[in-house]
Amino acid sequence: MKEWIGVIVTAVIIAAVVVQFIRPTRVDGDSMYSTLENNDYLIINTMKYRFSEPEKGDIIIFDTDTPLDPAMDMSTDSRNILKKGIDFVLGDDSRTKDLVKRVIAEGGDRVQISDGKVWVNEELIEEPYLDPGMTTEGEIDVIVPENTFFVMGDNRTVSLDSRYAEVGFISKDKIMGEVMFRLLPVSSIGTVK
Repeated sequence: MKEWIGVIVTAVIIAAVVVQFIRPTRVDGDSMYSTLENNDYLIINTMKYRFSEPEKGDIIIFDTDTPLDPAMDMSTDSRNILKKGIDFVLGDDSRTKDLVKRVIAEGGDRVQISDGKVWVNEELIEEPYLDPGMTTEGEIDVIVPENTFFVMGDNRTVSLDSRYAEVGFISKDKIMGEVMFRLLPVSSIGTVK
């Protein structure tokens, strides 16, 4: 009995330490398609931005402070029993409003969106992560406030991101971490770029 208690206590301590450095999360939606897909399970590095700043092109998870739609009926949840079990283990209750997006610009940068293209500091940016034919909707010309970031999803036609007031500019203290690794589905396991 003492051995079992020791194993359990050790496992809990190790898990508590690991969670300080990495955190699991699940993609909910298609705003990052085809880089990330709905229901992909990700591991995020929660320590990276404690010692450095997000860089252009990083895929980040952040808190929007937006409450989840109270009309959402969890009883109609379409996840199968395996995915529900994984969510339970990962601590994902699917009720949070954390978003996953890509950093496009940082404080002090000028972002211009016009004719379906994105310029940062008057230079057209290369976006190899976008699917062929993908354009960026909107007409924007803004200076990103200091200590904030301008983010967008890779699926620009459906992404709620910094182009819209509901999300706006993201302050560093809202950033939970950088997407480090895709855990599931098994066919797509590996690092994410």
